[in-house]
Amino acid sequence: MTAIHERPHRASPSEAGSFVEEFDRLEQLREEKLRQLDAKFKAEKRAINKGINEDQKGVLEDGKKQGVNKGVIRAISDQQRLKRKAESILEQAEDKVDSLEDDDREFAVDIRTALGNDFASFGLGAAAVSRDEDEDDDGADGTTNAVVEAVKGSMSDKEWDEAGTGATH
Repeated sequence: MTAIHERPHRASPSEAGSFVEEFDRLEQLREEKLRQLDAKFKAEKRAINKGINEDQKGVLEDGKKQGVNKGVIRAISDQQRLKRKAESILEQAEDKVDSLEDDDREFAVDIRTALGNDFASFGLGAAAVSRDEDEDDDGADGTTNAVVEAVKGSMSDKEWDEAGTGATH
């Protein structure tokens, strides 16, 4: 074992050991508190999910009673959720550009302009533009048309006609 040479302003091995012990005790305390917090969070998260799942189940059952397929409700809801997420991510990306220093921000804006703000020249961007151009004359996209057809297919012609006029049975 290497000897520690004591000098002024240098702790003895036992004093140094006490710092290590205290530091480790605090680390263990942190780990325990975080474990407890994580367990509490997970329990609250499960309770929230359980309550919302029960509420959603009720909505799906009510929709089914009115002739709306559960899959239609879920598909549209998923689409809206993903759209909100995409908008949030896009906003975060724009904030990153906005937070750049002046020269870098101007350069980033120039690059974005050169690429086209909508990035239509990229593979996925081109596909989106193409899909947008292929929309029906009524302006509905493919998803909307599929939903309308699914709902219409679950109803009689009379129900469909009444739904369009707002008439009741």
